[in-house]
Amino acid sequence: MVKSLALSKTTFLQGLNSIRMLLVLVGLIIGFSLFSPYFLSIDNFSAIGLTISVIGIICIGQSMALLTGDFDLSVGSIAGFCGIVVAQLTKTYGMYPLMLVISLALGLGIGLINGLLITKAKVNALITTLGMMTIFQGATFLVSNGFAVGVNQPDFRFLGTARFLGVPSPIIILLVLYVIFYLILRYTVFGRYLYCIGGNAEAARLSGINVDRIRIVVFMLLGGLSAFGGILLASRLGSAQTTAGNLYPLNSIGACVLGGIAITGGVGNIFGALIGVAIIGVLKSGLIMVNMPSYYQWVANGIVLILAVYLDTRRRK
Repeated sequence: MVKSLALSKTTFLQGLNSIRMLLVLVGLIIGFSLFSPYFLSIDNFSAIGLTISVIGIICIGQSMALLTGDFDLSVGSIAGFCGIVVAQLTKTYGMYPLMLVISLALGLGIGLINGLLITKAKVNALITTLGMMTIFQGATFLVSNGFAVGVNQPDFRFLGTARFLGVPSPIIILLVLYVIFYLILRYTVFGRYLYCIGGNAEAARLSGINVDRIRIVVFMLLGGLSAFGGILLASRLGSAQTTAGNLYPLNSIGACVLGGIAITGGVGNIFGALIGVAIIGVLKSGLIMVNMPSYYQWVANGIVLILAVYLDTRRRK
């Protein structure tokens, strides 16, 4: 009975937080629309959707890592590196579908290395992912010689530029992935294990859950989703940029925590992360619409991250 009441209270508080964040999102939309007549337009919302599609996909993986009590600072470097790799391979050899699979496998492999270092070698997640971030930032420049890699092949551009019923494919892909992973986290044993590990890893281990294996799988999924985000961005732009993904690590963590996922693990859902991503996207678009200099976006990102951690602390209290 007590356990049931506790779960009901947790669910209620999570729902209340989602409502609050939705109100913040609506408030931002109304506020920016008062300052710019072009903000409330289909074209602008489509542009916002395209802007947040990549970071939103990465946030799915970051959400799962946070739910287990981990995080990954290398997501931006993985996205940038795999985007450069798929562009370079496609430009050189063609056969884009095969190069897409190779790049996704590369992302999964990087995630596997992260997971093994953290769980088996017992290297702290901060140090591991920070080191991997630096490694693949350098690897990105090595593969590309420091230049963007452009690809004009139609099959390379299709994934990021196609439209279905007038809706850009990256937005559709983003929403489909969120539905799939929501169902996985909500209705599968794997999803329940993530929450158990984030709530109390030692208790989960004593109850028979292979904690290390689950954490490794989470980092592999995070690496694969980050790689897919980088590939999707390169496809949409028609080129892979060497600096793509620089802000993804902090933005993805900030969006997840802002959406109600606890840094300490075990609490939250990925649709909350989607709301957090939307808030960041609307904030960025709104600042551009009101002619704010670009460096104000950096200030706003920092404020959002601090606010997200503050709200998480208040929720836990």
